[in-house]
Amino acid sequence: MAIPTPRGLIMPVKVTVDTTPNEHALKFNVYKKILDSGYKTFNSLEDAKDFPVAAKILENADVVSVFVMAEPGTAFVTVTKKPEASWDDLKDKIVGDIKASAA
Repeated sequence: MAIPTPRGLIMPVKVTVDTTPNEHALKFNVYKKILDSGYKTFNSLEDAKDFPVAAKILENADVVSVFVMAEPGTAFVTVTKKPEASWDDLKDKIVGDIKASAA
């Protein structure tokens, strides 16, 4: 049973992280609709200027690209990092970036 939320109350965005076959990419499952349909790929801040979630992630110098795929009521974001970068340094920052820009 769903619990009603008062108007104006912002619910936190839930984000989970999965590995991918590419050791330089992680899949961030976003339990909120951030893209109406289809998918988008962003390789630079200029590409992402009209998409706040991707723009925020691409502000990280160690991020190479951001891929966003719409799913019913949710989305996932696959982030590819530079080979020399560490997920230990990036993963929590990216989760925070997604939560902040998708709220």
